[in-house]
Amino acid sequence: MTGPRRATAGILALALLASALSACTSDVPSADRAATAATAGQASPGSAVPAEDEAAIRRTIDGVNATARGAVGDQRSALSAVVDPALASTLDQCPTATSTLLFEPVYRDLRAVPGWTAPSGPLTGTVYALPSLVRIYTGDRVTGTDLTTLHFGVQQGEAYLTPLCVG
Repeated sequence: MTGPRRATAGILALALLASALSACTSDVPSADRAATAATAGQASPGSAVPAEDEAAIRRTIDGVNATARGAVGDQRSALSAVVDPALASTLDQCPTATSTLLFEPVYRDLRAVPGWTAPSGPLTGTVYALPSLVRIYTGDRVTGTDLTTLHFGVQQGEAYLTPLCVG
């Protein structure tokens, strides 16, 4: 291919790539929109989750994320503080952590999952599932990614996680 055809093919390829990338990210709320919704006490658009419960979950995620890319011990402490107290003893079985995690949740897919039970036991309160991209950091460098569904028990304005072992 030469001349105008090659240029047209290149432009078409760039347009398709831009379209695909925008489709991948257009439904993920930005940090600004997420913060605004949480601050305003409103649930994500179209959400059947009570605004107070979603705000509690956001605070829990934000607290853990604040320790990502930092000292491993700091994140382990932050995670321990937000694990459902009834399940916290499970953390004693975790290996020594060598990395930290940053969660990028898909809040629009937050949903109640009544009857769901963790392998370590049931969560206290109303139980929710929240899909999330996980970025794994060694120091300040991303060394892996994963997808997971985080589970929370929300009770009296506090959101607690199931025990998470970080490798």
